[in-house]
Amino acid sequence: MMTLPVLDSCDDCGACCRVVSMPPFRRVFDESGEEAWERLKWDRPDLFTSFLAETRVRRAAGAPSFGTPCFWLDLDTNRCLHYDLRPRACRDFDLGGVDCRDARRRAGIVTPKPR
Repeated sequence: MMTLPVLDSCDDCGACCRVVSMPPFRRVFDESGEEAWERLKWDRPDLFTSFLAETRVRRAAGAPSFGTPCFWLDLDTNRCLHYDLRPRACRDFDLGGVDCRDARRRAGIVTPKPR
């Protein structure tokens, strides 16, 4: 039986952020939303405003809302520029899970050898 490699770090990866185009906040239209979205609005109004502006520009230009790197991903370091404010979908992404391994495979990121 083949043993899968243990993935214990997101360092130098960013694969899961390479196809989401923008942070995947889930907003609710009754003025409430996920905790991270509410925190962004109150704790970092500058980021909230830039997020909305970037979203409007992308929509107006007909740019895709999926399939390009998240605009919060630093492509030089493969790290989130606003990690502490990341959406629930990012917080809940399972390191080493099926989706993680698939994202790494599609991005051409070599996983560590089995231990």
